[in-house]
Amino acid sequence: MPVAKRVLSDDFHSYDDLARHFREGVDYAVHVVPREGSPIAVLAPHGGRIEGRTSDVARLIAGDEHGLYLFEGLRTTGDNFDCLHLSSRWFDEPRALDLVSRCDTVVAVHGYVGPGPDVLLGGLNDGLKEKIARGLAQAGLSYLTDGHRFPGTDPRNICNRGRSGAGVQLELSDRLRKGGDWSGLALAVRAVLE
Repeated sequence: MPVAKRVLSDDFHSYDDLARHFREGVDYAVHVVPREGSPIAVLAPHGGRIEGRTSDVARLIAGDEHGLYLFEGLRTTGDNFDCLHLSSRWFDEPRALDLVSRCDTVVAVHGYVGPGPDVLLGGLNDGLKEKIARGLAQAGLSYLTDGHRFPGTDPRNICNRGRSGAGVQLELSDRLRKGGDWSGLALAVRAVLE
């Protein structure tokens, strides 16, 4: 009997590809909270059990003022990243696209594993990236704005798909996410967004 090939997110080039293999409400959940009058959307496209704690951080940054989008892994089998991590350049879930199409600025919250600074900043909005970097420094957090493996400069990256065509991607270290105190990070980013 042939062994069925395991379906991995590396094979997906769109949300439709992912949705053909995994079920909303069982494998993943989508939460959208639009905020009328806010030109800013905060996203965790790999939230829940995909990149742990990114949903929590996105909620803190969005607060009650900014739009919020969460794509959250629900699988209990420990393979959320392998199965549900749709690359940011292919992330075209319709509700996410609808939210960001009504916003000038998009901030996407991600997580990375490995040694390195607390936050890797990416995206095409260099001005906002620099302002966030200064805020992070004042909050005592380490960061890199260039020369790392997550530049977020593809125009198709979900962080760059708002009306301005340039957003910011925050890659949070595993150590920072597991630490549980994200108030300094959230306050630093929120202060810049205001």
